[in-house]
Amino acid sequence: MPPVKSDARWLAEFRSQYAAWWPEAEPLIAQHQYGPAFKTYPWPTFAETPWTPLGKPVAQSTVAVVTTGGLYRPGIDPPFGGEAPEGDWGFRALPRDVDLSGLAIGHPHFAHEVAEADMNTIFPLRRLAELEAAGVIGRLAPTHYSTMGYVTRAADLAAETAPAIAAGMKAEGVDVALVIPV
Repeated sequence: MPPVKSDARWLAEFRSQYAAWWPEAEPLIAQHQYGPAFKTYPWPTFAETPWTPLGKPVAQSTVAVVTTGGLYRPGIDPPFGGEAPEGDWGFRALPRDVDLSGLAIGHPHFAHEVAEADMNTIFPLRRLAELEAAGVIGRLAPTHYSTMGYVTRAADLAAETAPAIAAGMKAEGVDVALVIPV
């Protein structure tokens, strides 16, 4: 199956702006001075909304989750590079029957206490399985995805990570992606 393509019109301009931003931001990020570093970040903006209308009722739809919590399975998946100055724009594919209590969080830029007490707060697979059993959603997809919410290289996330996740979802017939930002 060919990779899913995204709107790449903004990538070249962003990469140019990023190249100008990074030399000044890097030392601030190294000192964990995120506020001053991101004050001049070249945030991408879009005039068009990239959403696709739902083509069938949710009760007949296959649903997948994408969390930005940086979740991975220790001993199976490589941990996210959470301390990398530019973040980690990779992803981890997690099966629907993953043991939530066995997941680790590789995203150091948020407090983990709530998620560690109940992983469903950032990766609600068990709640969605309950909705599936009740007939509220059609089917929970076989595979779900985790990224790390701290990524400065938005162009790499858009050009590499998002199309790879979209292709995986397309291959599994996913109709709805529930994105959980952390």
